Amino acid sequence: MTTSTILKTKKQKKDSLVLNFNFKDKNKALWLIVLNEKLIDKVLFDALEILPANFIVVSEKAIESRNNIVFSKNNIIDSWFDFIVCDDCEENLMKFLKFWVVPIVYKNHHITSLLSEFNAKKIEWNSFIFDNNTLCDIYYAIIRFIENYKFPYDHKALVKNILDV
Repeated sequence: MTTSTILKTKKQKKDSLVLNFNFKDKNKALWLIVLNEKLIDKVLFDALEILPANFIVVSEKAIESRNNIVFSKNNIIDSWFDFIVCDDCEENLMKFLKFWVVPIVYKNHHITSLLSEFNAKKIEWNSFIFDNNTLCDIYYAIIRFIENYKFPYDHKALVKNILDV
């Protein structure tokens, strides 16, 4: 499969997810958030709600959806998200990489030895890594991705670099 074919398939699958979850704005980046329940907090959702992105949050808690945030009790593995944010999601992270889903992970996650931190100057990256397992650090990593997403050339290079993992 060529890069352009894969990217086209990725967009089609992502568009299907956006429709299935009834997001109002179809052209935003689509995120999957899988965090420890203690990090799932109203403050995080207030902050995410103002961002130009759509979020699917895996949570056992019953939380009311917002304009750009929906909740799912199921971990959606076979999907083509733009990014996944996780702190200790061990079992499925490698499966997401096969769908060119770029990870945002905690620096102590075992997979970080296979990843390289965002570096726009060298175009040698495949992830964003947060230093502390706190809402502020996670939010900062999300903001950094959104900045990357605004630049199609950089974002395409980031997605292509996932293949090297």
